Amino acid sequence: MSSNRPCASRLAKEHPSTMTDPTPRPWLVTRRAMLQAAGAGTLLAWALPARGYGSAVGDQDMLIAYLGLDPDGTVVVTTPDAEIGQGIYTTHALLIAEELGAAWDRVRVQFSGAGEIYRNPQKNLQATGRSMGTSGYFRVLREVGAMARGQLCEAAAARWQVPADECDTREHQVVHAASNRALDFAELIEAAVRIAPPSEVTLRRPEDYRYIGRSAPRLEIPLHASGRSQFTVDIQLPGMKVATLQACPVFGGRLGHFDAAEAEGMPGVHSVHGLDDAVAVVADSYWEALQALRKVRIAWDEGDGATFASEEHAEVLRTLLADDHAEVRVGVSAGEPDRRLAAAQQRLEGRYEVPYLAHATMEPMSCIARVADGQCDLWSGTQGPMHARDTAAARAGLAPEQVTVHRTFSGGGFGRRWQRDFIDRAVDVATRVPGVPVKLIWSREEDIRRDWYRPAYACSFAASVSPETGIRALQVRLAGAGLFELNRPGQFAPQPDPSVMSGFRNHPYRIEHLHVDWRPIRTPIPIGVWRAVGNSQNGFFLESIIDELAHAAGQDPYAFRRDLIDDPRRRKVLVAAAEAGDWGEPLPEGHGRGIAFMESYGSIVAQVAEVSVRDRRIRLERITCAIDCGTAVHPDNVKAQMEGGIVFGLTAMMYGAIDIEQGRVRQGNFSDYPLLTLRDMPSRIDTVIIDSGEQMGGVGEPGLPPAAPAVTNAIFAACGERIRALPLARQGWRLA
Repeated sequence: MSSNRPCASRLAKEHPSTMTDPTPRPWLVTRRAMLQAAGAGTLLAWALPARGYGSAVGDQDMLIAYLGLDPDGTVVVTTPDAEIGQGIYTTHALLIAEELGAAWDRVRVQFSGAGEIYRNPQKNLQATGRSMGTSGYFRVLREVGAMARGQLCEAAAARWQVPADECDTREHQVVHAASNRALDFAELIEAAVRIAPPSEVTLRRPEDYRYIGRSAPRLEIPLHASGRSQFTVDIQLPGMKVATLQACPVFGGRLGHFDAAEAEGMPGVHSVHGLDDAVAVVADSYWEALQALRKVRIAWDEGDGATFASEEHAEVLRTLLADDHAEVRVGVSAGEPDRRLAAAQQRLEGRYEVPYLAHATMEPMSCIARVADGQCDLWSGTQGPMHARDTAAARAGLAPEQVTVHRTFSGGGFGRRWQRDFIDRAVDVATRVPGVPVKLIWSREEDIRRDWYRPAYACSFAASVSPETGIRALQVRLAGAGLFELNRPGQFAPQPDPSVMSGFRNHPYRIEHLHVDWRPIRTPIPIGVWRAVGNSQNGFFLESIIDELAHAAGQDPYAFRRDLIDDPRRRKVLVAAAEAGDWGEPLPEGHGRGIAFMESYGSIVAQVAEVSVRDRRIRLERITCAIDCGTAVHPDNVKAQMEGGIVFGLTAMMYGAIDIEQGRVRQGNFSDYPLLTLRDMPSRIDTVIIDSGEQMGGVGEPGLPPAAPAVTNAIFAACGERIRALPLARQGWRLA
């Protein structure tokens, strides 16, 4: 094998066609891209205008390439998703490397910009969320790797004068087994760039996988550990200024007037600006901007939102549940639960509640914007690049093609970085200092007090059970604000807002007589997608109700659930969690086990929690999780995401609550909006992965919904107290 490598290669520019056919791609796919050589000394890049994507926007060829080779043969993968801790930076690279036959230590990753070509086929958006980053691009990125493999094999075959179908790729080489010859990718770039992609590609069979299903080292972790990863707050640009802001503390309020005379004379201050509902200070550093902002005297026009209080809102939700004249939208209706409940000899009733929750990402909202010469550049860890591009264009009075999005790592997202407010305000400030790049950083207080919150919800139920037949009838009522109807009330009427019925419409249990409805309410409080969205509260509601019914029927909570699940795949997950969690084994006094099951984002998860309780102090002893996500592309990352979802869910269960008085959020930092710390974590979290090979689901969110009910059900088993409202700290509970 020769080790010589060329000092240059070719740039391939993409010329996508407009394709709108949404039909699924078969295993053999037709050619959809042609390479065009362009000047030596650059990069070889392949791109995939896949079906259903539409045409790419603008003339940003390098931003819309999925795959390239550096002159030394290094594979460069461009990920269309945001890396917010979920590991997509590694997973996307792994999918291409699998088909390409790349050596893992010769793969690097970069972020894409915004472009139509990057739309996730499962949701027709370029957006990181709904746990679709792997499943949505699973076939797309593998096809990219297979196309490049075909070109490299053609180039090697031509040199060796052998049929291309006798060649394959392995460990960054094209190999011809019959003649025991091999060539490094770098030696073939010059030839491969002149070869059109194959008209058909065959994806590797699962039995031939070298990366999929195994845990390759995460590519982003060494960057984080060494400080080389670039988050938005890390970016430094020539002539850049730093800004921070204070928005009206009352939602829906506006800026009245302000006096910035003292602030404008402070060291490092560049300028002070009034926005529609905020005041921003631009300075040489964040500290100087923050100190100056505190000296600005501001008068707000608070508007009608100043009368809102979360405690009163909770009471309104309780009233809605009992109001027979309230607007009601039915989400699930089966059998005749009303008649069955009316005739029931024993009727069980109860109510559950959850509060508003903030995202509290470790990196507060931040964005860099520069507006100059009819162009706008953004640097951000946004979860929605096209969303950010389009809103920036609107704010700056530009066309979308005049906006360039440079994406960075994100210090947490959980849905918060899908919102556009931090993009809007960065552009608003940048337009007031044209030509100057402005890094807008929100303070932690601003980040928590101007969030898009998980909505507060209340749930009531009425049910009848019997030891012989299980659940005879169940009626559930939900009250709260609809996420997707936030700005469009009644949009889905007479059906419920789609976010409301998560977990109830796809529950696994055999319930012949079931009714679930929603009582909508509008408030001035902005609500948004929060990790697991509606499943986050509905998992607590449904699995607490099922647990109550099991005890009312005099049955073991695990056996009760198992006997109500007819689907073998779902039952297998429940059984796996119970067996791995030692369900039924003796426990010391004061200990209890709880179990919960939830299917979300295409994945099935069951969890068993073990706790010990003494004097209203809880010790989280152990959590056992079982998941079937179809195919575990990176098993270690699946486990990490289950652990991350669990700790997120346990934080909300124990501490999470946003209180609003006179339209103002009371919390402002981790001192009054605490997170679970390392010392609070369970002694063990064990994850069992069931690789069923069924349709692939997500892993970023499904670990969260069962966590809280598994623990609260365990508390009931330990001490007999049923937890009906979260967070536990508000009920007098503490962690031991």
